[in-house]
Amino acid sequence: MYTIAEPCKHILMFIQNPLRTFFREKRMAANSKAIRFLLHRYLISSWASKSRRSASAIGVLLPVLGVSIGVFAFTVVLSVMGGFVTNIKSHLLNMQAHIEVVAIERGKQIPENKDLMQQIQSISSEILAISPYQSGDVILQSGSRGAMARLEGIDPALAEGTLSLQKYLSEDITLNILNRKLPAENITKSDLFPTVIVTLDLMNLLGLHVGDSLTLVSTIPDDGIGGLAPTQFPVMIAGYISSGNFSFNQKRVISSLKITNQFFQYEKSWLGLQLKIKSPLEADKISQKLNKILKPMGLRAKPWTESNSALLKVLTLERFGMSFVMLMIILVGCFSISISLLLTIRRKSNEMAILRSLGFEQSDLSKLFLWQGFLIGFAGVIIGLALGGVALYCIHNYQIPFITTSYSSKPLPVLIDIYEIVFISFGSIFLAMLAAVWPAIEVRNLDVIEVLSVRN
Repeated sequence: MYTIAEPCKHILMFIQNPLRTFFREKRMAANSKAIRFLLHRYLISSWASKSRRSASAIGVLLPVLGVSIGVFAFTVVLSVMGGFVTNIKSHLLNMQAHIEVVAIERGKQIPENKDLMQQIQSISSEILAISPYQSGDVILQSGSRGAMARLEGIDPALAEGTLSLQKYLSEDITLNILNRKLPAENITKSDLFPTVIVTLDLMNLLGLHVGDSLTLVSTIPDDGIGGLAPTQFPVMIAGYISSGNFSFNQKRVISSLKITNQFFQYEKSWLGLQLKIKSPLEADKISQKLNKILKPMGLRAKPWTESNSALLKVLTLERFGMSFVMLMIILVGCFSISISLLLTIRRKSNEMAILRSLGFEQSDLSKLFLWQGFLIGFAGVIIGLALGGVALYCIHNYQIPFITTSYSSKPLPVLIDIYEIVFISFGSIFLAMLAAVWPAIEVRNLDVIEVLSVRN
């Protein structure tokens, strides 16, 4: 049966719901102001008064320092390692081709073919230059001294486009000097000898100077008139090269393609072709594209990453290992946040209970501690990044003895990756908030009656 009470009930509900929402919003706004006040009291005000600058201040300082030291170490280590890896890759790409085209059968010679060069260069617009090369092991002999080396034969005119050797050559010479024949300065009335460029380390090992003669001895015996005997080929050192690449400096002799073929007794053939591309980091993709066309010819494209795969894997593993160690440092700092906030709960449990009795909800207390974790992490990140920036500036611009003495490149290369910095920053803040979850759960489970009864 319909009564007058039904519409009155609906009217009361219509009036009560907005009022409840209004007062709830007022209470939430008041609680938000209270949370801001408590954050200021726990994190900042503890430093303002000498009488309160004790356990509370230390409880804030240690977590902030823990996070900032971790961020500082992470930033410096990754930036220095990034510069180091970039510098190594730069040296590798300067001293060798981005892609090499060689025979699928290892060591097989490729007949000289200019049309092949044009065909390969037309495959992709990414290919900037191409040049043939020859290579093989050789013994260097100077008087009673000898050394093993690798003889590299290049076309001086074309190699200038594929290799960045010019900046590492000794003064006043270019690759074109390999096309000349010159007399040796250490031989009286010397004949004209083919010229070579030797690495500085090899030249010092053999006790030679620019202008001296040098004998190339083949590692494969030649079936001559007197039986098996190695081929000996006199040359003159026209200059030296110093690249900063240890493996290259230890065993490289550069000659013209014609002289190298003559020494190894090859007739109009190449060991392979060297390619320079626009984006060296895309060498793998371009090599795959080239292989689709080259495989039917018995050839394959070998990117520089394949030739240096062992070194690149070591660098990647080292970078991963250092990142893991730095992450552990940040985690230790985050553990200190958990311990500090838990001690705050124990120390200020009476205040927490009074706040609950005054209308603070469990979620409000949890928010209070989550905000503390966020602000401690944020402050640690800002301080860590600032200290890291100052340290990187000093490392890159000033000669620090215990650093520069162990690294040949001056100034020390530094590469700051903005994506890594953002990842470190947000990751550290996230871990700091995660460390505050346990204290936030603990404060929710606080028994107000028990705390107040024990305290009072």
